[in-house]
Amino acid sequence: MANSYRNQRDRVTPPHVSLGDLRAACGLTLEQVCERFTEATGTPLTRGGLSGIENGHRGASKATLEGLEIAFGLRAGSITTTYMPRDRERSAA
Repeated sequence: MANSYRNQRDRVTPPHVSLGDLRAACGLTLEQVCERFTEATGTPLTRGGLSGIENGHRGASKATLEGLEIAFGLRAGSITTTYMPRDRERSAA
């Protein structure tokens, strides 16, 4: 049986939008997203916490990403991250 995937194109990185740009495009403030997040999850998200995530100063747990999907009205699994751990040899230098 022939492999039906043999003639497919190589995978490409899909388009992405930063959380800050998404928030701005939705016309939402940090406070509004935090309120929506808290209403959806029952867990508070501070303005500073969201700002830190948007600016890459702090990471976000899977639960936080799921709450942000709800806050923005996105389908489940639409916010993803790519995390590349540092190489131990390089970090020791």
